[in-house]
Amino acid sequence: MVKYMHFSDVYQIIKKMPKTDFVSSLVEKLKALEKNANTPNFIEFLTNNPVESSQDIFALRKDYDFMQFDKIIKGIDEILEDLKASKENARKNISDNHLDAIENILQDILSAAHQQKQFYDFYNERRSFYELAKTYATHYVPFNQENDPFKGTDFTGYCWGHTHQYGKLISEGQLRTLSDASNEELYKTNHQNWTFSDILFRRVGWYFRVSQEQKIRAMIWDVLKNMDTQATFNFNFLITNRGFHSTSLRMVGSGLEYYESNYGVVKFNTREAAVNFLAGHLLNEAMVVDGEVKFITVYKLPYANDPTQDMFADLPIAALQKEEVPEIEPKHSEKLQDAISALNSYIQVLREQGAGKGMIKANELQYLVAELKSLPTEDLKERVDGILANKNHSLMLNRGTGFYFFKSGFQSHSTTESLLQEISKAAEASVALQDIIVNI
Repeated sequence: MVKYMHFSDVYQIIKKMPKTDFVSSLVEKLKALEKNANTPNFIEFLTNNPVESSQDIFALRKDYDFMQFDKIIKGIDEILEDLKASKENARKNISDNHLDAIENILQDILSAAHQQKQFYDFYNERRSFYELAKTYATHYVPFNQENDPFKGTDFTGYCWGHTHQYGKLISEGQLRTLSDASNEELYKTNHQNWTFSDILFRRVGWYFRVSQEQKIRAMIWDVLKNMDTQATFNFNFLITNRGFHSTSLRMVGSGLEYYESNYGVVKFNTREAAVNFLAGHLLNEAMVVDGEVKFITVYKLPYANDPTQDMFADLPIAALQKEEVPEIEPKHSEKLQDAISALNSYIQVLREQGAGKGMIKANELQYLVAELKSLPTEDLKERVDGILANKNHSLMLNRGTGFYFFKSGFQSHSTTESLLQEISKAAEASVALQDIIVNI
């Protein structure tokens, strides 16, 4: 006997049945239930519901998920009752096997919905992801494909389908309709997996032997240096004892966004924050199952990115609260202040040039300048030297043409790199002078 696992499998059975009034009525009820289970979508739900002081985004997520489960349970119960009442007349034109198969599918989905409600524990199962988000991200909206109201009891994940759906919605200007509720298209896409076009034309990189944190970070930096505003990346990884998983990365506004169908969507101001978050997330995922990250593959999704599509616009509940740091700036030497000011002035140059990657770098430099102004001189030097030591850091990219690099005797730098070196030198001189004063 064939095991069905998704709501859309009912439509596959219906295609084998003769066209009758009973079948037409059944299709209408199924379509109406699908629409009802996606209305409103979660972003609409967050936007339209006044947030009480006692409710956080996880409480609202639970309210929404239970509302959708209840719709499915009620809707399927009604359809099963109709099937039972109409079965005798339907049998005149329709095979019992087809009717029984439809009942089995719907009963299985009904069981899955009841089970998901019974064992629902979104926050505790995803605490590590949320803690990382609070540290490195600016915004977060929780999603979890396990709460798909259309899955069956043998559900093992539709991550590939969800990742493609995410990219497609962005390209269509419909990102805010992103949903855990899968449809027939998503379900089919999930079973296609990689295509020849992915491997031949859209591959960004394959990375092996990445179990150590240092190698994971280097790999993520390598991926991010290939990002631009036009592409949405399919970021896939294999963890032993867990399996293969598909996620997504893209540029949005002057920052980055990461979609993980098991956890949700997070937004970062800088690529450095994204590296720290992703490295922590991958290591956490491996640690939970006592496994290790075996390899990572990255492709461009076959959909154009629209960086103006911002899920978090006008969604204050998704903003992650940061600890307020007292606005007391340490005293820096005049030379160090001048070096930081020079870096700050370069931000406007990048913005006036208007190039996509330049605008992204300008945004990152803005946050870095604010950070440097808040650090004591020794900490400032350590921070800047750490960036300079990482040649894959996003602020160290765009070194100019290969011809100029050759002509300069392999000594050319990006403007940002040169400005950071001046800050490091000024900080070093300031620290040395302070040591002399202390020892007098």
